[in-house]
Amino acid sequence: MKLPRSSCCVFALFLTALLAPMNPLPANPPPDGTPIQMEVDARDLPRLLLHTRLTIPCQPGKLKLWFPKWIPGVHAPAGPIGDIGGLRIETPDGKVVPWERDEVALHSITCKVPDGVKEVRVKLDTIASRSGGGCSGNSLVGLINWNHCLFYPEGMPCSDIPVQLKLQLPAKWSYATALKTAEKNENQISFHTVALDELIDSPLIAGEHLRSIKLEVGQNTPAYFHVASESPSALQLDSKVIDKYAAVVREAGALFGAAHYPEYHFLVTCSDELGYFGLEHHASSINGVKRRDLIDNGLRKDWIANLIPHEYAHSWCGKFRRPASMFTPDYHSPQKTKLLWVYEGLTMYTGDLLMVRSGLIDPQEYKEMLAERIGNQKHREGRRWRPLEDTAVANPAGGGRGSGWTDLRRESNDYYYEGMLLWLEVDAMLREMTKGEKSIDDFCQKFMGPIPTKDRVVTYEFQDVVKTLKSIADYDWDGFLRRRVSAPQEALPLEVVDRCGYRLEYGNKPSAFVDYLQRGRGFGGGSIIVRDSLGLTFTPDGKIANVFPGMIGDRAKLAPGMQVIGVNGKKFAADRLYEAIEDSAHMKKVDLLLLEGDRFRTVSLDYAGGAKFIQLTRDPGRPDYLAAILAPHAEKK
Repeated sequence: MKLPRSSCCVFALFLTALLAPMNPLPANPPPDGTPIQMEVDARDLPRLLLHTRLTIPCQPGKLKLWFPKWIPGVHAPAGPIGDIGGLRIETPDGKVVPWERDEVALHSITCKVPDGVKEVRVKLDTIASRSGGGCSGNSLVGLINWNHCLFYPEGMPCSDIPVQLKLQLPAKWSYATALKTAEKNENQISFHTVALDELIDSPLIAGEHLRSIKLEVGQNTPAYFHVASESPSALQLDSKVIDKYAAVVREAGALFGAAHYPEYHFLVTCSDELGYFGLEHHASSINGVKRRDLIDNGLRKDWIANLIPHEYAHSWCGKFRRPASMFTPDYHSPQKTKLLWVYEGLTMYTGDLLMVRSGLIDPQEYKEMLAERIGNQKHREGRRWRPLEDTAVANPAGGGRGSGWTDLRRESNDYYYEGMLLWLEVDAMLREMTKGEKSIDDFCQKFMGPIPTKDRVVTYEFQDVVKTLKSIADYDWDGFLRRRVSAPQEALPLEVVDRCGYRLEYGNKPSAFVDYLQRGRGFGGGSIIVRDSLGLTFTPDGKIANVFPGMIGDRAKLAPGMQVIGVNGKKFAADRLYEAIEDSAHMKKVDLLLLEGDRFRTVSLDYAGGAKFIQLTRDPGRPDYLAAILAPHAEKK
């Protein structure tokens, strides 16, 4: 049983914590300037194994080593410590050095370095996976994130720890990374020595089939597009598609005004097995899509179209400019993620701009995407008790663990999409206040553009955002932003729609975008979306995926996870459900047959509204700021 503490004890503990150093130095920090030697043997990656040998300079005495825990871009203490498949520490002459894991800080181990020993050898085996954005691979393609393959010594900022990396890959595999190759032979690749933080910021893709393309980016800093896949046909991107990704770089140059990397590397895997993922880095990004997603124009929509521009925009928003509370000297100090509505919300918006302005999707497609995003966000009942900012603060705790009801608790990543709507509204407000003379482009150039510094990261606080906005248009941005992000809301603020020059209406036909989702295309495709009529979404096999609070399904006491096997007396199918909703206009109901355990139950939904789908409609009485926002800004090549 947990006993209560007296207020004096609590104050004493607080004072002790306040006066204690955040990261006390160990007894033996590594010698300055001596690099860690890191050798990664990835020849077993097709078998989901990586073998790493680390030579770590040290002094005799206590040595504390950390497995990276807080990885930038992940926003949570999610370093995969559970993927270690073997760990042994030795002296240079092969004597075992016993180690012990910290009972609280589980990502750290401690050992005692014997007298006279100036380095230890760490043998580390890592278990990879068949899919995902960590370390993954199969017999033909793979991905390596170096933070899965190392321990580092406590006591120095990771920017001051040099690492010399060597790598072995399976035979016939090529590779792509932002790291610079120093030497290459048949058996081993040696990279130029870099600081630990730059190493972890520079993942690698590899495979038997890999294509590297230098993009035509005009006067912008060079950029390369690397694609790896099990299938050679997945690498045969049409020249028009390549031109669009080159246009992403040119549009980023126009939006931000300057690049903060020597060259940029888009690292893309097109693999049904490795699947979908994405993670930003300073001079590169990893982007996982399915095998045909880049070569089939019918698939390159929605999240797939947004992924690469989004991760690229992070080079400015999140990597170069980063919230001060998320910039730590190492990978074990906790981050405070309160400003993710800027880090991710603004990136979501600027990634959208790059996506549309480059021609990856057209403005009409974007308007349909935007309507669907608004349709999802407007039912977030959880915003009545939980402000947007709290979804950012609580991000390290992860998403909901229950089944469904995401709108009651809010999605754990609402700071992406509601944050995106907030920044769209800011853009429209800037244009409205300055009669079209200023926009979010001016903010991006002032906040993330040509800042005179050699630092890889320039931090900011909330007031820096406010100050920059105020320098563009004099307004109470402090009050506006706090009302939007720091206070609960009775409903989704929809002024953004009016300010852009549009209205929200309902039509009786799905947009091309919703049809794309319902036909199972792309990331997350296959959902049966009847949100605006019945207040439900279904999986393709008839399981209720979500119930929207206050709507017909909710009032009928339906719940996420219930299995629907019939609709209006017929076997459940998406088309039959859509027909039943259309027929409701004269039948005045929709009957659902549920299977609960070994029992059947019929629920009659009291609905007569027919098919309903949310859409954006132009308001001719207001300026069309959205058209100006989405128009290309860069000069054509």
